[in-house]
Amino acid sequence: MSWICSAAISPTVNSNRCLVRPDESVVQDMTTSSEALLDPFGFDAGDGEDGTHEETQPPTVLTFTLGEQIFAVDVHRVQEILDRTAISPLPNAPHDVLGMIDLRGKGIAIVDLASRIGAVAARNQDARIIVFEFPSGDTFTSVGVLAERVLRVREMADKEIEPVPETLSDWNCDVAAGMLRTEDGIAMILDIDRILWNAGRPGAFDFD
Repeated sequence: MSWICSAAISPTVNSNRCLVRPDESVVQDMTTSSEALLDPFGFDAGDGEDGTHEETQPPTVLTFTLGEQIFAVDVHRVQEILDRTAISPLPNAPHDVLGMIDLRGKGIAIVDLASRIGAVAARNQDARIIVFEFPSGDTFTSVGVLAERVLRVREMADKEIEPVPETLSDWNCDVAAGMLRTEDGIAMILDIDRILWNAGRPGAFDFD
């Protein structure tokens, strides 16, 4: 498995971040597509330094599967994608926190995303770990989730986003920002900040 530098994923991330991907073509897509991202959903590029209005670039998402459902997340938040590794349990952790992994000397909490959003997912030994990065004061905090299969990186137009049907009741649809029809099927666009970082706890995790 090769390591490919992915500084372009977020302009605020240090340039020495690297990315492990299951598919080299997906790595390249993430690196090139995410350079255009200017905000979490990319709808407003704002004005340039010279006062002129810069062309708005389409937002870019990473798609992956949990069970039979496809989900999409803002690629701007993705720090790395890893092969599944040993997860060490944490005492008194919330029920949906599987434990912690060691990532180059840094402890990263791993969340059972399916459990957190109320979805059903099979236990897959070939699962990947998607590591997200969130701003926390002057630094960043990383949180990982399990994904059964990472699919692809794709751009999406504003007009492609559809509302989530009220009939979908088998998981917590409140965390979905909309639906997106992709090459692999219908994907639910997750508000990953709300799910992992602003989850109604005093911090990212509340260890009793």
